[in-house]
This record gives sequence, structure tokens and C-alpha cells, in this order.
Amino acid sequence: MSTASPPPSAPPTWTVVFAAEEEWLPQAKAWAKHLQTLWRPSFASIEWSTPGNQDDLLRADTVVLFGPQDRLTLPAENVREHGRSVTLVSTDGKIHTPELLQVRIESLLEQEDEIRQLRKDFDFASTQSPALQDADELRRELEAAASFQKDLLPQFPVKSGNLVVHGLWRPSRYLAGDLLRVEPTSDGGLIVLLCDVMGHGIPAAIGSALLTQSFEHARQASGANPTEILAHLNQDVYRAQHHQGARAWFASAICAHVTPSGTINVASAGHPQSLVLGEDQGDATTIDVSGPLLGIHDTADYLAATHQLPEHGKLILHSDGFESMHRGEGSALSNVQQAFAKLAANTDAAGLVDQLELHRNTILGRTGQTDDLSLLCLERCQEGDQSNALRLVS
Repeated sequence: MSTASPPPSAPPTWTVVFAAEEEWLPQAKAWAKHLQTLWRPSFASIEWSTPGNQDDLLRADTVVLFGPQDRLTLPAENVREHGRSVTLVSTDGKIHTPELLQVRIESLLEQEDEIRQLRKDFDFASTQSPALQDADELRRELEAAASFQKDLLPQFPVKSGNLVVHGLWRPSRYLAGDLLRVEPTSDGGLIVLLCDVMGHGIPAAIGSALLTQSFEHARQASGANPTEILAHLNQDVYRAQHHQGARAWFASAICAHVTPSGTINVASAGHPQSLVLGEDQGDATTIDVSGPLLGIHDTADYLAATHQLPEHGKLILHSDGFESMHRGEGSALSNVQQAFAKLAANTDAAGLVDQLELHRNTILGRTGQTDDLSLLCLERCQEGDQSNALRLVS
């Protein structure tokens, strides 16, 4: 009588390579053991290497590097250039428990699964229709345009005296209708602008390009006066859409001038209210100021509101699209700003942007990002406290 052998187990779908500096091996092995107890054998296998072994790292679907961040930057960039995702575990990073690492890896692999399927679909479609060669050329042109648009963003962090600004800018497609500008002013402060062109994709990006040029002209004519800057932008948008054959389009905008002493002068054109945060979580205030959308009227008057930003306080300007962060009983705007206040109370401007990017990857990465996301976070801190505030976001 023969006994049927059990069916062979399915091979792992994913390969995760752990690469650790020598002194980090105990932690890496402990975290790997934790993950292997949670993952079924057919889900993922963990392989081992060193940060300097490029061939081993490129075998992975995603890579986890353990060690000091300054020694991991170069191998991480090399891996990313070859199309692999990388997670850094270091004393400077935000991944400080195996549970956070698990969420991060599973989110990355879920995105990789979608990319694999898209590649299969594209390869199949390419064999069926020569016309897709034109689509591929269009894709490359869009990628080039997206890279150019990203190059026009401020190089964060932006610093002027005791003011430091970090920003988040993530298009829902290749191109975005959101515009971020941060520039120093003659008084040692900063002028910050966030615009949101109605719509998505190429039409919105064209409007964003016009506003970029218009802002440069407005700065030359109006200096650091937010109301005059918005009035100038409004006239340019109105004129652009009244050329023969031009379609109607509008944009919201918010502009603020912050002095070194923390005085905020802010004006809005139909944009979500800005948020001022003190050091305590409960110390959150919205600056109530409003005005018509850009492009509605030939001439429009914009009023400014003044507020004082305390030391170690933050000013947050943001676009729509963050509603999934917190679904409370209040309005969508108040729910979002409650979430911002809670996150910002426990970290600085750079940390806030990191937390929002993690949210975007883990939540919106699964449900789909349907709107452009942009945010500016200005922090007022003393010169001696700025070494950490000026770090790059991960």
C-alpha cells in the first residue's frame, strides 16, 4: 500500500534581500526571524548579502539595508537606479520596529505586483497593435515633461534666517496642476505660494506653467505683498482664458509672507485655509481668509490676514486630496487639519513630510491616488536648532 506524498509547496512569489553592516547583523537577523514567522513560505523568502554586493542586491524584488545612513546612501541609490525599491533601517530613519518594516515591505511588494501585471499587459498589447509604439513614445514624452516639471520645484529644504520650509509634491498622474514656490524676501523672510489648477494631467500642467511665469512677474512688480501677487496672478489667468478659442480654466491659490520675527501675512484665492501650529498638539489655529478663484473676474480684490508664528511653530499650506488621512465627524478640511496637527505635534517639518509620504505609500498606494497632493510646511526655529530641521526627507 503506497502513501501519497504531500504536494510540493509553491515557490516564494517574492525575494527580499537583507543586507547588513557587521554591527547591525543581530538586529537584522532578529527582524528577519520575526517576518518569517508572519509570512507564509509561498509569499516571500529572505536572502542575505552585504550592502556592497550589488549583484546580490539586484536579485531582489525589494531590498532592506541595515546600517548607518551615511554609508547606505550610495548602495541605495545604485539599487534604485536599477528599478528596485529600497528600505533603510538606521538610527536616522523612521523604521524602528519590525512591525513598521513589515508594513513597508508589504506595501512595496503590493506596488511591485501591480507593476508586474502592467508589464505583462503592456507586452501582450504591444504584440497585438503596432499603434502602441506611438503610445510608448507618448509615455516617454510625458515622463520627460514630468521630470522637467519636478525640476522646477524648490530644492527643499529652503532656509532663510530662522525659517525652514519642507514640501511635498506628488502628481496623481505624470503631470500635476499643483504649483509650489518658496523664495527669500528682502527683509530676511520668505514668500511661499501654493496653487491648485482645476483638473488633472496635461491641461492642468499647462495652467501651472503659466502661473509659474506669472509668479515671477508678480514678485518683480509686487515684492512680498500676498494680496498684490494674487491680484497679478488673477489677471494673467483671466487674460489667458479669453484668447480666441481658449478654454475656461480656474485655479485656487494661497500666498503667505513670513518675516524673521514670525509675522504671517496671508491671502487666499478660493484655497483651503492655512494652519498655524504651536509646540503643543492642541495649539492649532486656522487663518480665516478668503477670496475669489483665480480667473473668475478680470479684477479681484484679495484681503490679507495677519497672524503670529511662535518660536518652534509651524505654518502649513496644503492642497485638497488628503481626506483619506482622517475621517472624523467634522468637515473634510477640519478632519485633515486635525490629522496634520496630530502628526506635526510629535515631529518637525521634515518628519511631517516623511509621515505623509508613508501614509501615501501605505494607504493611497492601495486605494489609488485620485488627486494631486502638495504641501508646504514652514517652521520657525533658532539657528542652533536647525541642523536636524535642515535634514533631507527620506
